[in-house]
Amino acid sequence: MRKWLVLTLVTLIVIAHVFLWRSDMPAHLKLTFTVINAAGWTIVLAPILLIDRWLDAIQRRNRDDHDNVT
Repeated sequence: MRKWLVLTLVTLIVIAHVFLWRSDMPAHLKLTFTVINAAGWTIVLAPILLIDRWLDAIQRRNRDDHDNVT
């Protein structure tokens, strides 16, 4: 489920950038908005994905510890 959500979000972001670049805005503004948008989404998504991987590792470790006790 999470992978589909991330994939959908990234697809929508890419589509938005395509529409941005097809607009009649000046090229320097398109580049500025693209950089700002990409940096913003990186700042938002990177911690979410890293924390998700960290929590999976903790759950895996706890599951392994539980299996070793019994």
